[in-house]
Amino acid sequence: MCKYTRGLIAKPVLCLAIAFPLLAPALIRAAETVGFEQVGKILTRRCLECHNDRQTLGELSLTTLANALEGGDSGPALAPGSVEQSLLLERIEGAEMPPEVKGQPQPLPKEEVALLRSWIEQGAPWPQSIVLDPYALTTESRGGRNWWSFQTVVRPVVPQPALAARVVNPIDAFILAKLEQNGFEPAPPARRRTMIRRLYFDVLGLPPTAEEINAFLADASPHAYEKLVDRLLASPHFGERWGRYWLDLARFAETSGYERDQPKPNIWKYRDWVIRAINEDKPFDRFLIEQIAGDELPDRDEQTVIATGFLRLGSWNDEPNDQHEYKYERLEDMIHATFTATVALTVKCARCHDHKFDPIPQVDYYRVGNAFWAGFLEPGTGKLLGGPDKTQLGYDVFGWTDRAGETPLLHVLRSGNPKQPGPVAQPGQLSLATQLDANVAPPPADAATTQRRWQLARWITAAKNPLTARVAVNRLWGHHFGAALVRTPNNFGFKGERPTHPELLDWLAAELVTPSLPPAGPAWSLKRLHKMLLMCSTYRQSSNHPRHEEYAQRDFSNHYWWRAERRRLDAEALRDAMLSAAVHLDLRLGGPSFKPTIHPEALEGLSRKSSAWTASSPEEQLRRSVYIYTQRSLPVPLMTAFDFADTTLPCGRRDVTTVAPQALALLNNRFVHLQSETLAQRVANTAPGKRQRIETAWSMALGRLPSAVEIQIAESHLARQQARFTAALAGRQPSTPADTPAALPELPGLALRLRADSGVETDAQGRVVVWRNAAGAESARQDQAARRPMLVEKAAGGQPALRFDGQGKFLHVAAQVLSSQQFSIFAIATDNGSSGHREIFSNWNGAAGNSVNSVFLGLTSEATVRFSDTFAPAGNIKNRRKPFMLTSVSGASDAVVFQGARELSRKSAPLPTRTLETAYVIGQQGNINGEYWHGDISELIVYDRELSSEERGRVWAYLARRYDLPATQDAEEEKSAQRLALESLCHVLLNSNEFIYVD
Repeated sequence: MCKYTRGLIAKPVLCLAIAFPLLAPALIRAAETVGFEQVGKILTRRCLECHNDRQTLGELSLTTLANALEGGDSGPALAPGSVEQSLLLERIEGAEMPPEVKGQPQPLPKEEVALLRSWIEQGAPWPQSIVLDPYALTTESRGGRNWWSFQTVVRPVVPQPALAARVVNPIDAFILAKLEQNGFEPAPPARRRTMIRRLYFDVLGLPPTAEEINAFLADASPHAYEKLVDRLLASPHFGERWGRYWLDLARFAETSGYERDQPKPNIWKYRDWVIRAINEDKPFDRFLIEQIAGDELPDRDEQTVIATGFLRLGSWNDEPNDQHEYKYERLEDMIHATFTATVALTVKCARCHDHKFDPIPQVDYYRVGNAFWAGFLEPGTGKLLGGPDKTQLGYDVFGWTDRAGETPLLHVLRSGNPKQPGPVAQPGQLSLATQLDANVAPPPADAATTQRRWQLARWITAAKNPLTARVAVNRLWGHHFGAALVRTPNNFGFKGERPTHPELLDWLAAELVTPSLPPAGPAWSLKRLHKMLLMCSTYRQSSNHPRHEEYAQRDFSNHYWWRAERRRLDAEALRDAMLSAAVHLDLRLGGPSFKPTIHPEALEGLSRKSSAWTASSPEEQLRRSVYIYTQRSLPVPLMTAFDFADTTLPCGRRDVTTVAPQALALLNNRFVHLQSETLAQRVANTAPGKRQRIETAWSMALGRLPSAVEIQIAESHLARQQARFTAALAGRQPSTPADTPAALPELPGLALRLRADSGVETDAQGRVVVWRNAAGAESARQDQAARRPMLVEKAAGGQPALRFDGQGKFLHVAAQVLSSQQFSIFAIATDNGSSGHREIFSNWNGAAGNSVNSVFLGLTSEATVRFSDTFAPAGNIKNRRKPFMLTSVSGASDAVVFQGARELSRKSAPLPTRTLETAYVIGQQGNINGEYWHGDISELIVYDRELSSEERGRVWAYLARRYDLPATQDAEEEKSAQRLALESLCHVLLNSNEFIYVD
């Protein structure tokens, strides 16, 4: 006898799967004595889906002999010894049952009908102790507890294929054996140049440099490949690449979603915890336990509590329509994320009813739901975003814990409706894995939590759990090989695909939990498994097969792994590869995320577009893509074009598409153009001649030299593009210097115009007392002699300038300068400051209450621009010790900073409202008595409005001519036709299939 809980009532029953473990696949002939084994199998497969104790269509249950004799609405279903009076057989023989599916009858096979008839004629022997279980056996329409993935993992015997020379480890033996069985041969080994690129992208998500490729090609030692594998697995960037896969599963995002989409403070620490755990090769069972119950562990610390952020990563609504119902929505999110990520089962489908396809009764959903029910599931306050505070967690992190050691009762909801509670569900685990049956123990009397999540985590990571190790190794295989052994990595249930190589899957799962191959290593070590996969010859075969067309006809989806898969770079790897080619990539690890620049048009659909997004400084935007700030309401367009993961649900396998918008994004996206421009600059600085530049561009972008044909094509491309740009620039450049305005254009809104060659009054020592405003009555002055800057006769372009020494020199402006929140500031200056803040123009006044909402423009650190406290940093000045033109614009939809005509940084939202009434100064930060400018200021122009791009260009043209600065037309015009042609060639390379795809 065994005890099995069916529905809500525990009954002592003899389970069918145990009572009849040796059910024969063939049915006995009707003339023979019929036992209940075969009949029970037929009833379970054909009838119990609709006629069980929980779903009794026609009020009929066929789980026991008594139920069948009692019958349903039409009377007794079974009359032992009488075929004529047995309605069960009557309906089956009349093809009424099983019911039609989509209008098509589903008659039983004649052999099964004959067997049922014989059984009834023989008195319908049915032992009283046997209760048929609808979940015991797999049928044509649903999975039972005998489904393949619910069976205990047993290490299979490793086969001995004929092609033994290709066997590096047991992985190859399983693959080759199936290839031989089906008349296939594996593809030849891939070239070494192909393998290093495949390895780098696979393990690190980064391309190898030309130097790294050449070093590997030159290493003739027999262990060169293994040394490379070991080095890459030891790299800190391994965790960044493989951590991203887990973040997809964890539905990682840094905001709450819904209309307000509030930021989740410090949730980036969870991302860093994942990356660090993978780099350290934290045992996978411990990796899961900390995320589910890190707050309940005896050795809990800040890091294990950070790990519980996994449970809070779902979206959060601060104003749900029904707060009581919303608790169950959050419970569903936690259940779904936990069981999808760990055991690849769609447990959430059982919230409203028994699972339609897997042996998960509705009560199981609520049994496991008890593990989370003691937590902070109510919407809560906006400040806490629906979770515990730092006092309850013990640390100032974004984690999870229970309210107390006790929990409210959790009721099974009829049809999943919170307004229709049913019986109480006792805490427990999923009943599909009978080998793991265990009661949930109550917590100790002094426990701060229920300890139920810890018990659930131990159930998930138990060595005998048939799912966890299979799911884990399947995910690793899928990411390394381009497709998983079970090609539905988030669904190991009945609706998921069967494994292509079930014995290999089980061997890998057993090897993960109980290592056998030398070096044995610790249990649950994923790095050890990574190396096995990377070392096998199956991974190292070519994506090209000499019999490709023939084999593709027989196995188009490559289920037998007769070749390697050619793969398109995912969004992160593609962006990082572009930055790497341009030598821009910042490889710093961890820390707060950055926000890339997003075009204002992408903000149009947001209800709070004015404050929806503030781009980080250009320097921060050079970091790896795994550190991009993930805002649910505003996914980065370039990333979504290349199939970035959906952050609302666990994503085990991203879509991989090749569609026209991707080509358009690569051709037109500003980020991609910037990388092409930077790569061209790098090439031009490295190589002097045309051929050398072509070879250098190929080497930097693709890691190899071009062929003779490619050189010829590239030369032709450069010639055509140079001719095109020469003609275009000739039509746009001014014909003579006289075309450039000698005076400032007359534009409305001029509020302040200070020029060092006029309106300047000095004292006897040449120190400036008054600097008169050519735009009005307001002047800048300094009444204290010790604080006056010096007037120098020759500075930028041979023109005069005011020189500030960073030691207390500044000027007061006599009246309010700005009255509009939209304004434009132009300055001609040099900077000799070494560190710290230093301002050109400011109205900061802490005593007057605008310490965080003032206007100021200046620099900090080495050469970083600050344009108010909300737009800092705002790009870096180049050659700051030489005269430069600095422009800042506070616009209606954005804020932008330029050096010359080159955009340094853009804030894709307007500056928050500034306080404009306080006094303005030149050369320091308001009335702070500090942050003094150290350098020259030749001219300062302020417009009390946002100038258009055309108006801005006219002001730039005037200033450029007056101060002998580089040409200031459109940034493209500042470059030569030759340089633009080189940029075009680099753009072609970054758009090439060879750059975007990996063999």
